[in-house]
Amino acid sequence: MAVLGIVAEYDPLHNGHLYHLNEAKSLVKPDLTYVVLSPCMKQRGDLPLLSPLDRARLALEAGADAVFALPVLWTVRDAEHYALGAVSLLASLGVTHLAFGAETNDLPLLSKAAKLLESPAPSLRSALKTGLSSGLGFPAALSRAAGDLLQGAEALLSRPNNILAVSYLRAILNGNLKVEPVLIPRRGNYHAAGIDPDAPSASALREALLRGNYREAFAAVPDQTAGILRRRFLDRNIPDDRTLDTILLYRLRSMTTEEYASLPDLSEGLENALRNAAVTARTRQELLDAVSCSRYPASRISRLCAYALLQVSRKDLASVPLPENALLLGLRKNPDMTARWKQLSLPVISSFTEWKKAAHPADLLAWRLWAQCCRLPATLPFSEKTVSL
Repeated sequence: MAVLGIVAEYDPLHNGHLYHLNEAKSLVKPDLTYVVLSPCMKQRGDLPLLSPLDRARLALEAGADAVFALPVLWTVRDAEHYALGAVSLLASLGVTHLAFGAETNDLPLLSKAAKLLESPAPSLRSALKTGLSSGLGFPAALSRAAGDLLQGAEALLSRPNNILAVSYLRAILNGNLKVEPVLIPRRGNYHAAGIDPDAPSASALREALLRGNYREAFAAVPDQTAGILRRRFLDRNIPDDRTLDTILLYRLRSMTTEEYASLPDLSEGLENALRNAAVTARTRQELLDAVSCSRYPASRISRLCAYALLQVSRKDLASVPLPENALLLGLRKNPDMTARWKQLSLPVISSFTEWKKAAHPADLLAWRLWAQCCRLPATLPFSEKTVSL
C-alpha cells in the first residue's frame, strides 16, 4: 500500500498548496494521504490565522485522508529539527512517500547536500567555524561552508523551501527510513509582495487579508478556504496582534535572570539584547526589528519569543523524544485506514481529553494562547471534536 505524507502549515490553504497536493497524488497514486500540520504555533514561532481544526478540514476537503498535529516542541524549531519531528511522525504512521516543494528542481543535488550536512566532514566543520567567527549568522555560514565542498550548495541553501527540502532528506537519512522522497518544484516567488492567484506567497496572502484586501486574497484560495476565512473574520476569531503584543511584552519584562538563561538557542549577548528591547518595544514587531540582525535572523528571535511564551527551557528541547503518539485532527471515514492504525506501535489519539494526559504542557499553553488572541474560551481544544468528513 502506498501512503503519501505531506508536512504543512496551510496558513491558510491556498491554490499553490492545492497544486502541490494534487501533483503529489498524481505522481504517487497513493492509497492514502496523510498531512502533519503545525497546530497553534508555526515553525517560525508566530500564530496561524485559522485554528488547527479549520485547517485540518481544509486539508481533508483538498484531498487528504487524515490530518495529524505535530507537537509544539518539534513545531517551533529550526528547519533541521522541525523536519526531523515531522518526518519521524509520518514514518511511524506508515508513510511510504514524502512529498515536498523546493525552488531547485534537482533531487540528486538536494540529496547530496543532505548527505553532506547529515555526515559533516571535518573540513565542513572548520569552514562553518570560520564563517561564524567572521560574524555570519548560522544559516549563512553553513551555506557558505557547504558551497566550498559541493558546487551549487551555497545558492541552493539560500532558498527557504530548498532548506526545508534538504532537512526532510536529512531526516530520512537520520532515521534510515524507508520513505521515498517526491520533489514538487515550487511555483511562484516565496517573497513576492503581490499575490499570484495560482502560486501565492502565503505571507503576502495573510498580509492582504489583515489589510482587508479580501477580493485579491480570495482569488488565490479554494472556495472552501475563502468560506472559512469569511466566517472567522466576521466572528473576529482571528488572532489579534495587539493581544499577542501585550502578553509577550509582559512575559519578557517579568522574566527572571534564571528564566532568560534557560531559554533554548540563546547565544552570548542575545539574552541582554532581548531583555533590553522588551523594556522599550511597544509591539512584538518592534522587538523583532530591534534584536534581529545578520547574525540573529528574525525567525530565530521569533522562536525565542515563542519559547518564552510557552515556558520552554533548554532542558525541554534537549530531552524531548521523537513524537510518541499522533493527535488526530481530522479524517475521512475509512474503516480500512483506522484498522491499520491499530497495528501501529505509535498510538493514534482522537480525543483531546486523552491527548491531554500525554501532551507536553507547552502544547496546552499554545492552544490557550491562540484562543486568547482570538477572543475564544480557554476551554479549547477540549470543547472541540476531531473533524470528520
